[in-house]
Amino acid sequence: MGNANNKGLIPPPSSKPTPEGMVERLQEDVTCSICLDILEDPISIECGHNFCRCCLVTHWSGVSAWGYECPECRAPCSSNRMTPDTRLKSLVEKIRNLPRVETLTATGTASPEQGPGAQPEPGRPVQLVHLDKEGGLTLDQEALSCCLEQGGVGDAPVCLVSIVGEQRRGKSFLLNYLLRRLRSLDVKDGSWMGREEEPLEGFEWRVGAHSVTKGVWVWSQPFWVPSEGGQVAVLLVDPEGSMDITRDTETSVKLSALSMLLGSYQILNVSSQLKDPDLEYLEMFLHVAEEVGKEYELESVQHLDLLVRDWSNSLVLGTDGGKEHLRDVRQMLKARSPCKHPKALEALSRSSTRCYLMPFPGKRIMTGSQGCLRDMDDDFRDSLRDYVTGLVDSAGQHVWRDRHGALLTGTQLAAKIKKFSDLMKKHCFGFSSPTQMAIIFHNQRVLDRASADHAVFLKEKDGDSRNMFACLKVRPSKMAELFTERHGQLLWRCQTDMREPAPEKKAQLTELKAELTREAGTFLEIYGKRFKKFAILAGVGAGALVLGPVGSAASAGIAAAAIAAEVAVAIGAGTGAVAGIVVGVGVGGGVGGNIAQKDRERAGAAGGRREEGDGTEDLSEEKPLI
Repeated sequence: MGNANNKGLIPPPSSKPTPEGMVERLQEDVTCSICLDILEDPISIECGHNFCRCCLVTHWSGVSAWGYECPECRAPCSSNRMTPDTRLKSLVEKIRNLPRVETLTATGTASPEQGPGAQPEPGRPVQLVHLDKEGGLTLDQEALSCCLEQGGVGDAPVCLVSIVGEQRRGKSFLLNYLLRRLRSLDVKDGSWMGREEEPLEGFEWRVGAHSVTKGVWVWSQPFWVPSEGGQVAVLLVDPEGSMDITRDTETSVKLSALSMLLGSYQILNVSSQLKDPDLEYLEMFLHVAEEVGKEYELESVQHLDLLVRDWSNSLVLGTDGGKEHLRDVRQMLKARSPCKHPKALEALSRSSTRCYLMPFPGKRIMTGSQGCLRDMDDDFRDSLRDYVTGLVDSAGQHVWRDRHGALLTGTQLAAKIKKFSDLMKKHCFGFSSPTQMAIIFHNQRVLDRASADHAVFLKEKDGDSRNMFACLKVRPSKMAELFTERHGQLLWRCQTDMREPAPEKKAQLTELKAELTREAGTFLEIYGKRFKKFAILAGVGAGALVLGPVGSAASAGIAAAAIAAEVAVAIGAGTGAVAGIVVGVGVGGGVGGNIAQKDRERAGAAGGRREEGDGTEDLSEEKPLI
């Protein structure tokens, strides 16, 4: 029921759970995987998962009648089969009334506080994504969990500030001044910038032409800022510059996709003015963000800052100068026919996009400085102070939301990032362009739908096979044919629906076929055993001599067969005459006469001889027993 989110370290088997741990585990078992809160008015759907009624109705709003599926396992569902779960509702109420012991340890002493209002830890940069020489990206899921699922962030709305753009343009430098501001939220004047001679620390940075940041880094400590709805966890993300001209497009696409997921507040950091290479990159980034947003139900870019560094084309700086420059860029893009960068033009025309101009920082800070205030030109210091202050003051307004406007918690965002990481591992060479990435997303959805449909088919057949009357209607050989037919339909649908070009398509279909065959094989083995058991209980094992006389007995029907089977099991008569007589009387001509007649015909054809056995030698024929 819902997602059980593992929070913190799992205690060793020998350790006794603490009271707060026991309460937390209970709460996780009654958590809705949509809102990640304790279930409210819990309902159950066909696949067995539970959700808040309101959450599921909202999640399914706007979906066509044939497109409903479970938010958790993606199994097809019907919107009119939401069943109230009264027992679960009662359990939820009991858990809600448990005493709150989260702040106590097993010894009764106070545990370290976490979440809003807690004493902040020093924090450090943590590498979330490692980048190898071949351009492969690896997500550190443990680091992701520490940043987004613990310390109160897992259940809180989050704002992630991410700076993308060309390498060696002062991204890490800016993030470190954001760190200083976030550490001194109560300071009203400019003293938060530090002492004049204080070296700049935090994310690794240095002046020079060579790149410092590799992969994607995040500050381990969340910063809690106020908003209208409560406290928001702000995290700073430092991705490697994805505009490196020496880098292959595939790595840039992957980095852009991760930067999009890791940024509800995006800053495009450019030098001097917005130029064609910047627009090319922005166009690619927005295309990637759009496809990722569609796949994970997110707005492609919630807020975009165009931050122009080293501006020298006019004396007007800051937001005012940015408005003029943004207007000029839009006019330039509109004047081109056809428009070379349509997505960039659209993004730069949104009300959620702003431009800010910053001057050259000064020669001293560009020649071996440690980032000290004393080395900055005065106009740069003023611009830096105003920009950072404005950004931090508005951070609480830029929390991650899904496409329906619902707030995303740290845990929900982490789940989306992990899902994308798994997709990257599965399709190592499928991100050569934003268009190819869209094909990967689409084809994976087609394959997932086939797996989900097969799971529903399996569940349906498994349910039928548990009923003796229904099971004896379909012999094992016929059931195998049904699975073969269903596999053919699913594979043909995938073959037809999957888009091209898809180099991995053949391998994916082969893998899907193997998966379906494996699942079917497991079920058919179980089905064969059930069929044989039911056949024996129905008197097949008794043979023609026993069932012949009783075949014409009176009544037939499901109830009689079931009762007779239970009686046979209860008295220990699985095979032989007793079971045959007991069951034969129950089902009459429906089973006994049918099988007895076939046995007589076979015996006659064989010269009166019958092979010894348990009476199930012919149970693989297509014709049903009942």
